[in-house]
This record gives sequence, structure tokens and C-alpha cells, in this order.
Amino acid sequence: MNRKEIKELAKTKIKGNLWTLLWPALAIGAVGGILSTILTPKASVDATTGAVSYAQVPVVNVILLLVVGIILGIATVAYKKYVLNFARTGKCDFKDILDCMKEKWINILVSEILVGIIVSIASIVVIPGIILAFAYTMVPYLVIDTDLGATDAMKESRRIMKGYKMDYFVFQLSFIGWGLLAGLTFGILLIWLAPYMSVAEAIYYDKLKEKQK
Repeated sequence: MNRKEIKELAKTKIKGNLWTLLWPALAIGAVGGILSTILTPKASVDATTGAVSYAQVPVVNVILLLVVGIILGIATVAYKKYVLNFARTGKCDFKDILDCMKEKWINILVSEILVGIIVSIASIVVIPGIILAFAYTMVPYLVIDTDLGATDAMKESRRIMKGYKMDYFVFQLSFIGWGLLAGLTFGILLIWLAPYMSVAEAIYYDKLKEKQK
């Protein structure tokens, strides 16, 4: 895979379109943050001892927090559809995310759970976990972009990533310099870096599919 070509193409595409790519992600994060704050009990400090205590969390709050977490997880994966459409056509609509959530939520949820369980178990021995994590990297894209179910998307991800796991690792590693710079700017650079990486990853997925047909 030509990493330089992919990254240059991503830079070209995001030029003048940062807000288009940023606002849906910010909206999803903001909704999640607000709901979590509302549902999570506040800490209280004893004026005499200074001890910090938390009110007991009602069962309904625990359930709602779980539901919110699941919905946000699905929305985060669906956001990849928004970015993928942008990377392909230069056009996208928030409806892309909503439609993807409506049509693909079961496959997204099942695939995320299965991949999480398998990778977690394999990670006990570290190296197999890392290998499987890269093997399943394209599962979210395959779920939102094709008619494949969760398990078939996992099989297809393993197939198209065969021989490309190290390449993808190096591709991700190539952003480390930008990540360090983002830290030095107290995260301000993420306004540009997050859309850049998202679009570059979407382009990588499309290039990989073309090569593996």
C-alpha cells in the first residue's frame, strides 16, 4: 500500500472541510458526556473528615448508562460511514450516520462484542491478541459498507488483512509524530489531526478492498 499517496490524498480531501468532519463526532461526544454526567452520582465531601463518598447508584441509572454506552458505541462506528462517504464523494450528511445506525445496529453491536471478546482472550498471550486486533481492523468498515453479517465481516476482515497487518501497523505508526505534536499543543492540533486520520483510514480501507478483490 502506498502510505504516502493515501496520506496526501487525505490531506487534500480535508482541506476546507474540517468542520464538516468534526461536528458530528463532537455532537456524539457531547451527548454522551452530558448523559453520563446526568446519570452518574455526584461525589460529596464530608466537611469534618474530608472523606469523599458517592451516593449509591440506582439500578435504573446503571441500566441507562449501559444503554447510553451501547448507543454511543454504535454511533461511533456509524460515524465511519459518514467519513467513508466523504472520502469517496466529498459529500456526506448526518443522515448517513442515522441511517447506518437504524439499518446496521445489530451487526455493529454483535461484531463489536465478538471482536472484543476474542481479542481480549487472545491478548492474555499478548502477541496473538495484537495479531487478531489487526486482523479484525476492517470489521467496522465491512459491517457498515457491505451486506455482510457480523461473523462474515470478521471472516472477510481476516481475509483482506492477510499479508497487510504489518503494513497497516506501519501506516498507523506513521501518524505518531502528529500525535506527539498534538500533545504539545494541548490537543489543539487534534482539530486537524482527527479528521485527517479518519479520512486516511477510510481511504486505506477502499484501497485494500481494491487490492484484495
